[in-house]
Amino acid sequence: MRTTSGTLLALSLASFGVGCSCDENLGADAGPSLDAAEPPDAVGMNDDAARADAGTDAASSADAASDAATDGGGDAGTVFHYDCGAFSEASGWVVREGYRAVVVADVADGLSEPVAVTFAEGAYGGMLFVVSSGSDTVHRVDVATGTTTAFTTGAAWGATAPSVLTTIMWDATGVLDGALYVGDQGGDGDADSVLYRVASDGTASVATRAPGAGLDDIYALTFSPPGSAYPPGLYLAGDTDGSGVDWGVFDGTTVSAFSEVTGVEGASFDPTGLYGGSLWASRPGGGGYAGDASITPISAAGVAGTPIFMGDTGIHAVTFSERGTFGARMYAASWSTGSLFEIAPEGTSTTLATGLSLTNYDGNILAVSSDGEVMFVADRLANRVVCIEPI
Repeated sequence: MRTTSGTLLALSLASFGVGCSCDENLGADAGPSLDAAEPPDAVGMNDDAARADAGTDAASSADAASDAATDGGGDAGTVFHYDCGAFSEASGWVVREGYRAVVVADVADGLSEPVAVTFAEGAYGGMLFVVSSGSDTVHRVDVATGTTTAFTTGAAWGATAPSVLTTIMWDATGVLDGALYVGDQGGDGDADSVLYRVASDGTASVATRAPGAGLDDIYALTFSPPGSAYPPGLYLAGDTDGSGVDWGVFDGTTVSAFSEVTGVEGASFDPTGLYGGSLWASRPGGGGYAGDASITPISAAGVAGTPIFMGDTGIHAVTFSERGTFGARMYAASWSTGSLFEIAPEGTSTTLATGLSLTNYDGNILAVSSDGEVMFVADRLANRVVCIEPI
């Protein structure tokens, strides 16, 4: 255990217009505590005394009705606040001044080639979920304590066992049903990918499977924003090799063709509006990918626009932060340089960290917390998950 001190907080803030739907008296392995009285400026605390006060003053209330129809997305109601003050093991990365990078979980905790991460709140308890491709396991990490457990593995996958897990995404806004979704590549280039739905108890079922649009080597998963011009659903794409339509949109029942933009390894919608509110795709120009080494917008009609970033053959992950220390910004990673960087709306890039051990199979390795205060990174070849936060 790497714990020294620290807490993970969940606040129900009237200014956000939401109410709490947490379970009462959650334990350390069940999810974060709730402190309805703590003011918003407690976000991102780095003072040990402040953390201790917030953790011991926790109280909670429940609203089961809001979660009855889903596994915790959409209107789940809790505003979670995160920090990584409980951890001190240095990652060895070189990070931008004013930040630190610390190890939260690694091979000693059961991780095996972690290739994708996502936070999941609501019924999933505000935990970090990590895909280990080396063991076909989804792990649950309590980022308050570092406690790591196998969430979905073995018989929990049901009758259809995964072949090579590649990606994971939580339906945060309830576009489908508020559940976790996990992508299985299947055989390389065989157009036999599987999309799983993973319930809040860790059991999995097949949501959809090949043949179908976007179901050749799934790497990218992202949910459309409610009310956008894009067809609603879960967008999936991958390193297709001419076998079927490159992009598909899953509406909970069927997959529809969306786009023929090729060579995608990561994708994310812009929730900030500063990047046009578009769907953005990382398109590596190396490692067997048919992209153009860019981060490119894809229109609601499925057409590629003008790239915001070009020239990195290993560009393979793109995500956004809406608020907090990480600001309303785009972030991406590169396996060819082992780096993580921020991209401003005008297209300029600034390095956040270097020294990462990445590969061309880990397209969804970045997860920014919902409050924008911490970023988690799956460092695949080092078999660990690292937290980056301000100091």
